[in-house]
Amino acid sequence: TVVGDLHGQLTDLRKIIDRCGDPSRTTYIFLGDYVDRGTQKFQGLELAVLLFAYQIRYPNRVFLLRGNHEDINTTSTYGFYDECMMKYGKRGELVYLMLINAFNHLPLAALVGGKVLCMHGGLSPHIQTLTDIEKIPRPSIIPPYGILCDIVWSDPDVHQPGWSLSCRGISFSFDETVVEQFCQKHGVDLIVRAHQITAEMIRGGHRMFAGGRLVTIFSAPNYQNMMNDGCVLRVKKNFLVNFMIFRPVHRRQQLMLPRRQPMRNYLMKCQN
Repeated sequence: TVVGDLHGQLTDLRKIIDRCGDPSRTTYIFLGDYVDRGTQKFQGLELAVLLFAYQIRYPNRVFLLRGNHEDINTTSTYGFYDECMMKYGKRGELVYLMLINAFNHLPLAALVGGKVLCMHGGLSPHIQTLTDIEKIPRPSIIPPYGILCDIVWSDPDVHQPGWSLSCRGISFSFDETVVEQFCQKHGVDLIVRAHQITAEMIRGGHRMFAGGRLVTIFSAPNYQNMMNDGCVLRVKKNFLVNFMIFRPVHRRQQLMLPRRQPMRNYLMKCQN
């Protein structure tokens, strides 16, 4: 099960686990962007801690990749630093830096069965072989250019030819031809990435690109009150994939829902 951006939406992470299966029996790859921005404000810390707890308890089933928000420069601007300071006061700085240190150690990509390449952002013109990704040193701060930067920041774009400067002001955009050539060169059947929620993803939470060779998923429903669907991708043993859609819950309805299991119950499962 491949999960895209969550941005602190802890309740939605719980829903994903409830529907897709406990990590003790279901393999998960999380594509990054665990903190900052989310609709359910100030839950990025709990979400990140829960994911790390799952990874420690099930190291062969839970894999955490790095997104562009797992970085000191981004989190200091988009809310995670403030969340740590609000919750822990004088100790907030230490808590924040400890999490940043953990983020700096996260891997950038995962290759499933040699055929499905998972990453947060996208491709890089600097990648010659897939081992170039493995060679990136860790821990690392995300630089303003280079392979590490591109993997967490780049985007597919059908309107720009080849490699183009990204409208984000950092990294690149790439077209369908780039994807097709990359897959052919490296023997990859499918690229799974996150990082974006576009207009065509509001319904369904995912978007196909390059004839289905690349798919973007976004797993945080009602992100910033957009009323968008969330989506996760499930890869079966025969490499067939299917999407699991999570519909948004209106804020008023969400307040009326019965309380779900407290976080400590999820952490207790990790200990058992």
